Amino acid sequence: MSSVPPPSVGDRFAAATRPPLADRYAIWWKVWLPIPLLLLVLDVSFNAWFWRLPKLTGSAADYSYQYLYDLAHLRGTKQADVPRIVAFGSSVSSAFDPYQVRGLLAARGIAGPVEVSRLTKPGSKPSDHRLVWHAELDAVQPEVAVFVFNLVDFLNPSFERNLKPDIRAILPPWQTLRERWRYISDLRERLSLVAAGVSNIYRYRQSIQSAFEDNAKALDRWLLSDDGSGGGYGWYEDGFTRDRFAVPVPDPASATFEYFVHPAWLQQRGSVRLSFSIDGRPLATRDVTTPGWKSLPLDGVASGLLQGIADSTWSPRAAGLGNDTRLLGVQLRATPATSINHGQAPFRYAQKLPADIDDFLRMGFARGDAYADTWQAMLQDGSEYSRRFGLYRDVKLATRARRFEPTGEFAELRALVAELTAAGVSVVLVNTPESPLLAGVTDSDFYRGYLQFFRDLARDNSRLRFVDLHDALPAEDLNDWHHVNYIGQIKLGPVFASVLEEEVARRQGEVGEVDDAL
Repeated sequence: MSSVPPPSVGDRFAAATRPPLADRYAIWWKVWLPIPLLLLVLDVSFNAWFWRLPKLTGSAADYSYQYLYDLAHLRGTKQADVPRIVAFGSSVSSAFDPYQVRGLLAARGIAGPVEVSRLTKPGSKPSDHRLVWHAELDAVQPEVAVFVFNLVDFLNPSFERNLKPDIRAILPPWQTLRERWRYISDLRERLSLVAAGVSNIYRYRQSIQSAFEDNAKALDRWLLSDDGSGGGYGWYEDGFTRDRFAVPVPDPASATFEYFVHPAWLQQRGSVRLSFSIDGRPLATRDVTTPGWKSLPLDGVASGLLQGIADSTWSPRAAGLGNDTRLLGVQLRATPATSINHGQAPFRYAQKLPADIDDFLRMGFARGDAYADTWQAMLQDGSEYSRRFGLYRDVKLATRARRFEPTGEFAELRALVAELTAAGVSVVLVNTPESPLLAGVTDSDFYRGYLQFFRDLARDNSRLRFVDLHDALPAEDLNDWHHVNYIGQIKLGPVFASVLEEEVARRQGEVGEVDDAL
């Protein structure tokens, strides 16, 4: 039997001179030292991995996260031969649907593909956008920048007193400190901006939290959901469907699935892409550019659930087809006899499609006088919403007694336009609709001076265009004084597309002239 040799003199000396708790210290370093090193690696590489995580929810879940997510996907991704259009603004920029505009531009025969994106942050001002573009212009490289705004965006500067925390989240830290140091009186806020400039994990902490919440909510819904394997979903009794739908495979004897693409759908969206699958197995993809009845052969397809996903929806009311406010997909030739989860697809653990439109009408189905009555009743119900939009009303009405002066946020916009156009970017300024129910604002001297300010900017700068839409919609196509609802958004799509079609053609003509000269 072997025995353990006695410790040597050196071992006994090392043991006698070792500090107390030395073994614990060794364990501490081994366990804890890798943690800050890992955080450092994650921080340095943050932009290379975090923005690759899919965003599972819509914009309204966290506007700051959506803004930063969209901005991150614009950095360094510009294709040299594809014109890039980027719309931006406060909450009123939701009037611009980039997916609708892109589809309409493609349908209008623009030479080659065109990329259309949007950066929306409620509460943001021209001064905020100037800071963002100053930091991001070289990385994003837009050919055309579309600033979508409303009068309310100019009435209160965003940097009065201290920065709003939700606005600070989207701003570049070092540029913000340099330009707004004198407006930031709170030392903690200054230190917070310094920390955000040093650490990506600290700067994007709100987005990290939102990403975790997105996935946790999605996983919870997935665990509790019914997979809907017993029948169809996503269709209505009159045969129309939602953008996601499924029906049991038709009688194998017919071996054909028939569906109708409405002309209004193509008028509103330009084209429609439909993807079909059987119980999750890909079957066919159809790009539809002409309306009418279509057929999908099902020869040799086993029984199961025929699932369809459309890349967009359409609105009968926006097309002038009565008061139907649904967002629809195709129409079925034959309505299935039974349905589970009727009108709503069973949940899938998947990213929310960017082209999804939130189905939201604050005044419901009301139109005309009924809309005006509903709106007035809501303004007087004492809710937080009524107080907030009562304040917006008072701020706008107060401009009637003021003289227009192009200072504050107007001066910031002038500087922003000068910087963008000096870099070769074409700029389109879009003044969004005002509610006709806000009487006396748009016919005041102040508002006339407000419009003339933008006309003068466009007159003096060949790369600038001004589009005034303040009277483009009836009150019923807005949710309040200045935010369009999805009906108004769909109606404005062709207007934006027409303007940008001319802008892209003009830029392509300039490139052609340069090539000819060379």
